[in-house]
Amino acid sequence: MILHRLLQRGRRASVAVEFALVTSFFLLPLTLGASDFVILITAQAQANTALQALYYFAWTNPLTADNLTQLQEIISAINSASVYQVSMPATLSSGAANGSFTYACVTPGTPPTFTSATGPGLCSSTQVQQTYVTYKLTTTVNLPINLPGIPSPFTLTSRGTIQVQ
Repeated sequence: MILHRLLQRGRRASVAVEFALVTSFFLLPLTLGASDFVILITAQAQANTALQALYYFAWTNPLTADNLTQLQEIISAINSASVYQVSMPATLSSGAANGSFTYACVTPGTPPTFTSATGPGLCSSTQVQQTYVTYKLTTTVNLPINLPGIPSPFTLTSRGTIQVQ
């Protein structure tokens, strides 16, 4: 009977030690890593929301969708209510100005054919001109915990092209 009680007490102590080890080596890093990913997902969602605001501006103002002053005002308004600050780089990876117009001539058919144009009004009478604007936004996030393979600060990018006319 006494031996049985001693073994029971020893089992309880070993369970407590095992729980402490599992918690410190498995659950704590898992929780801390998950918090970093939640921060990254939140920052990416804010950048995507800012891009959608620029899309709305382009749809409602198709002739001035490339006006950098107005675009910077929109970005400033977004940043005033955001946790992560969004910025608009001056150029795209192609070297074109961020928020600049690009043009295409579409020849109707099945399927339609697209050819790029260097400016407005350069399509033939059998073609339809389409105007596009491309925006690229970036945001930088400092992660509270440095995980292996994830740099800190981490830069997130949101980029898209929209047809305005």
